[in-house]
Amino acid sequence: MPVIHDRSHDRIGDIRRRHHHKSRKYSLQEDPQWRKRSGAGLPDVAGPMGRRVSVQPEEASTLQELDIDDLESHRSDDPRGMRRHKAAHSTVQIGRKKEGGIPHETFKKMYDHSPHEVFVQLDELHGVGEEREWRETARWIKYEEDVEEGADRWGRPHVASLSFHSLLNLRRCLETGVVLLDLEEKDVPGLAYRVVEQMVIEELILPEDRPVVMRALLLRHRHVHEHERGFRFGGKRNYASYTSLQSIWLEEEDTARENTENHNLQDAKPKILSPQLPDNHHTTIDMKEEMTYTSSSSEDLKKNRNEYILKRIPAGAEATVVLVGAVDFLDQPTIAFVRLAEGVLLPTITEVNIPVRFMFTLLGPRNADLDYHEIGRSISTLMANTSFHKVAYKATERRELLSAINEFLDDSIVLPPGDWERQALLPFDELKSKSEAIRNRKAKALAKAAKVEKANESALKKALLAGEEGKPPDDSDPLRRTRRPFGGLVNDIKRRYPFYLSDFTDGLNSSCLAAAIFMYFAALCAAITFGGLISDKTHNIIGISETLVSCCWTGVIMALFSTQPLVIIGTTGPLLLFDESLYNFCNQNALDFLTMRVYVGGWMGIIALTVACAEGSVLVRLFTRFTEEIFTGLISLLYIVETFVKLVNYFQRNPLLHEYCFACENDNSTFLNSTGQGEMNETLNYDFCSNGTLPRYNPSMILINQPNTALMCTILCLGTFLGAYYLRIFRNSHYLGRSARRAFGDFGVPLSIITFVLIDFLADVKTEKLLVPEGLTPSIRGRSWLVSPTGGENAVPVWMAFACVVPALLVYILVFMETQISELIIDKKERKLRKGCGYHMDIVVVCLMNVGCGLMGAPWCSAASVRSLTHVSAVTVMSRTHAPGDKPHIVEVKEQRVSALLVSILVGVSVLMAPLLRRVPMAVLLGVFLYMGISSTNGVQLFDRVKLFFMPVKHHGGANYVRRVQTYKMHIFTLIQIFCLTVLWIVKSTTAALALPFFLILMIPLRAQMTRFFTPAELRALDTKEPDHETVEDEPDFYEEAPLPG
Repeated sequence: MPVIHDRSHDRIGDIRRRHHHKSRKYSLQEDPQWRKRSGAGLPDVAGPMGRRVSVQPEEASTLQELDIDDLESHRSDDPRGMRRHKAAHSTVQIGRKKEGGIPHETFKKMYDHSPHEVFVQLDELHGVGEEREWRETARWIKYEEDVEEGADRWGRPHVASLSFHSLLNLRRCLETGVVLLDLEEKDVPGLAYRVVEQMVIEELILPEDRPVVMRALLLRHRHVHEHERGFRFGGKRNYASYTSLQSIWLEEEDTARENTENHNLQDAKPKILSPQLPDNHHTTIDMKEEMTYTSSSSEDLKKNRNEYILKRIPAGAEATVVLVGAVDFLDQPTIAFVRLAEGVLLPTITEVNIPVRFMFTLLGPRNADLDYHEIGRSISTLMANTSFHKVAYKATERRELLSAINEFLDDSIVLPPGDWERQALLPFDELKSKSEAIRNRKAKALAKAAKVEKANESALKKALLAGEEGKPPDDSDPLRRTRRPFGGLVNDIKRRYPFYLSDFTDGLNSSCLAAAIFMYFAALCAAITFGGLISDKTHNIIGISETLVSCCWTGVIMALFSTQPLVIIGTTGPLLLFDESLYNFCNQNALDFLTMRVYVGGWMGIIALTVACAEGSVLVRLFTRFTEEIFTGLISLLYIVETFVKLVNYFQRNPLLHEYCFACENDNSTFLNSTGQGEMNETLNYDFCSNGTLPRYNPSMILINQPNTALMCTILCLGTFLGAYYLRIFRNSHYLGRSARRAFGDFGVPLSIITFVLIDFLADVKTEKLLVPEGLTPSIRGRSWLVSPTGGENAVPVWMAFACVVPALLVYILVFMETQISELIIDKKERKLRKGCGYHMDIVVVCLMNVGCGLMGAPWCSAASVRSLTHVSAVTVMSRTHAPGDKPHIVEVKEQRVSALLVSILVGVSVLMAPLLRRVPMAVLLGVFLYMGISSTNGVQLFDRVKLFFMPVKHHGGANYVRRVQTYKMHIFTLIQIFCLTVLWIVKSTTAALALPFFLILMIPLRAQMTRFFTPAELRALDTKEPDHETVEDEPDFYEEAPLPG
């Protein structure tokens, strides 16, 4: 009995008003066969075309096609899914609602929407017919890496440059495409099915295109280094590329499905369960050929694990898969943006084994006005952008994604089209400054909004501030005055000593042991170099043995009691020059040099305690780059000049002659080797030469007029310098691996010393060697390790003991500068030190140790800036998971006392290496001295600005002081520094050399008066301690990082 429905015009109009959907070509959509396959539940009784006829012909003649569609769908059982006539929402939230479960809106809130780090993979459709596959063409961890087609390898990471047109096309695609948020699927077929179904519902594709689109989405994914060619023994072909899912929709009795959780893997042939089963909302597909798409395939998990790239991806990262390609079966582009409810492992899709959270799909005709590759790069770059992917994780609707694209465009910099033939035409510094300006603008806007918000809560804020007025001031800043006697020193002890036990436990690891071994060679080379040079300057009154012993015991005390145990203590170039000046002063005034040093050391301890009581360490802020560069330039030039003066002396003592005949008699005579001051004796057989006129020794019994000695010393000096210098350059080259390059560069000085000591040993040429006594004895035979304050033969007058406060103050200035500036460099924020440091405590410890150095006749000690930076670098743990293209950043610094303690002990034990140390030529040490002088000029802005005198303005570069300071003012600033450097050089060259630190201190008030001529902005550009530009690839050398040499 047919059912007839009597409907009025009001009812029909009401139905029409409810259908505010897009216009469609219903002749293409009302195919009953397609209607059958949409998944609607139908009763067993069907019409000729497999569908119930619920409207009589006479009734149908009075209704429009749209109303018939509405009646037919509502008179049958409640169908699953969305009907074709219903308007699609802008965003679809999809999730499974289980029986007896909580409502979907509540369940949605349980999803993890917290932003994760992302790995983006761009796959493009390649091939024809059965050879089609998704081929990986680019990836993003932070920067873009493209596949180099011919070489089948990854190119260099770079900042993605996007087409503005492609960004606009992407925005239009997201406006009209499918957006599925929080989609609950666990495998690729289920994900592809839900995407295709939604495309059909939103009329992005025709129903008959459903199988081919599905097949395209399920094609095999080929990654870099996966080759088809070549014989594989026992290899098994992966049939996942050639899916049989198309047969699902080609079957006449096919039914739609909701998910693919259940799989019947007993048969190899795909099949569909009969729709007559009670639960006809599920379609169970036998997917043996698609088995590799499931997340439970351990074989594929192992296959796709790329250990190298996994190390560069942060822990907890989730993948974004971008699929773009042109096909022949579509008439218009179809787009889908999917966010899964949770990350799912899809090992056959992703290059690395991490969960997939996002998928973007773009398929379209080949003749479309779209660049699929550029759109894929655009969405990939957006997902790699931190701001955009945060929005993508938290978005609840399409509008939020579109707003995020607009913000991305606001922050972007557009370059005009043109032919850029020169790299200099692309100003990186200018682009960087513009990008920073954009960020600062946004930060200011946010700060302004926050300020307004805080203004509304002013009463609460005042109450909180009122409660904090009685709190003691924060003592976390070590350079803040407490206005209490020894307040800074007490705070240093309170801040650092609670970590004392952990300073030893944190050092019990292999990395600290390796750092100690490396630092031993660095410290030993420096001790030998400065010990040999001070021995030459003081005529062996202070020599190698005193230097090694003092480096040992001062280093042990510093490692045990300092508040910054990463500082390496030892003698330095400025202190060596001061000792030379003090020695010359004592000789000119007939004073005992060692006794004078006893009183100077005692006064230095008193001055240090006085300054610590007044918290004078805060004055280290007054040492700006202006003063540091003048001091560094002076010491560097002295190193260089002293080396060549010494080489000239070698040629004067051993001139180049055609013949060498000596006027002497046959005799066995004992003479002092090299300088005549040591106790090392050598017996030579004097050969008589009747016509010889050359003396073999000078009045000081120094061997002279030796053939080839001057040339050999020159070769040893310059060879040692060039070996160490080029090994330092090799450190930042592209040869070998990074670890090997760093090893050669860091051990450059020891390797050069060992190499040229061997060359000198093999060559039969007499050269001046180090004077090292036997055993643990002072350099001067008969002297004890303790110096008598009375002065021995040349007694020091009582007034002179009090007058020693003046040289004590001068040497304290040098020790203060070197120690405090070294600690400032170590305590930079980027090193992420957790235990803090103590400027007040450490300078007191160093000066009290100098009291002991004066009593035992050892060289003065202070913090050695280059060695300290080398030590900090050796115990620094760098990141290994940074994105390709990023500079490694500091993870942590092993703040411990073990490595410095081991280094000091090993240097002290090196006294027992006296037989080997006697083989070291002085010329080799001069080469190390020259290396330190030239290397210390790197990074000194003064020398860079001197070069600008001889360059046209267009070649001045983009340094901060060039762009922000007028050229004539920049040159005036440089000339002032050159004048000050000249004054210091003149002082050093006269009898007033002992007062050099006093003239150095005068640079501070001079710098303060420069504010009358230079503006604060100009002084910030010229006198800032921040680097002018950040090197991208090269790691700065330790001499370049250290503001002071030695």
